[in-house]
Amino acid sequence: MGILYVVATPIGNLEDITIRAIKTLLSVPVIACEDTRHTGFLIKHIFDLYGASIANIQAPISKKKYISVRDWNEAEAKEKVLVELEYNDVALVSDAGTPLISDPGFKLVREARARGINVVPIPGASAVVTALSASGLPTNKFTFLGFLPKKWEIRPEETTVIYESPTRTDKTLAKILERYPEAQIVIASEMTKIYERIIDYETSKMRNGNEVIKGEVTILVYLKDSGRS
Repeated sequence: MGILYVVATPIGNLEDITIRAIKTLLSVPVIACEDTRHTGFLIKHIFDLYGASIANIQAPISKKKYISVRDWNEAEAKEKVLVELEYNDVALVSDAGTPLISDPGFKLVREARARGINVVPIPGASAVVTALSASGLPTNKFTFLGFLPKKWEIRPEETTVIYESPTRTDKTLAKILERYPEAQIVIASEMTKIYERIIDYETSKMRNGNEVIKGEVTILVYLKDSGRS
């Protein structure tokens, strides 16, 4: 039996990758990922930067096998990965950040564990934690909703974290403020990239329609308990 490594990759800045993640990605013969081309570029990049200094590379990057695992094909793709795990170690990655966090991989990890396969996390970048750390909102307790579901609520006295695309950010903010007009909101976009923006919605131009949001967006919402003095 091989080992299934769950490997976090950068959310933007390609330097935000751990030494352990580099060693794992350069060593395993099989990588399960969303976009095989995107991940192939990442592997080549880290090999060009760090490959010469990493010992015990067992699988040359030109001979690596990539298996696409997406939301719509995960049930079928996980069987292919499980076959590989009978003989090889496999790294599971998403296009950016920590796998399974609003990304595919849950069915694969659940089945691997059920079959007694060792699942090893390789921690690293996550948009949830990155946005929280710089938001200025309370971080002692938080709820992560992923992309806003049909049924949702904001709990008082804890920060709620929501993922959104730039094209839907305005609509999602309108929904939040319609239900919770007193909420404190911070919007983080392009995190770790050149055009990183972490803005307080109350004081931003976006409220007047002049702020342009680029890239994937993380919305953080905090609601004070009106019953407390």
